[in-house]
Amino acid sequence: MDEGISNRDVRLMLKQVRKEILKGCKIVFSRVFPTKAKPEDHPLWKMAEELGATCATEVDASVTHVVAMDVGTEKARWAVREKKYVVHRGWIDAANYLWMKQPEENFGLEQLKKQLTEEE
Repeated sequence: MDEGISNRDVRLMLKQVRKEILKGCKIVFSRVFPTKAKPEDHPLWKMAEELGATCATEVDASVTHVVAMDVGTEKARWAVREKKYVVHRGWIDAANYLWMKQPEENFGLEQLKKQLTEEE
């Protein structure tokens, strides 16, 4: 029997593949989690990390994406000034669902506002 193949657990292989999806992205969340909650415990934070992103609570030069619900937040305005991506949480959900990084321009806050007004 081939010993090499029996040692390979498909779950570990899939975990490694998933870690590549948002590799190189450093994400800060703005008004996505309840104020009193620990951000590291939120499912969206954990999902982003499972997809290979690094998550942080404060912005700095290494941040690539701000996930926000509103363009008016301090962190979202910082991202616009610093020419970083500002996306809504659907960007992470879509990457998770489709197993590939999605184009940020499809998940801008303008698109989110448009969706919400169309649903009303």
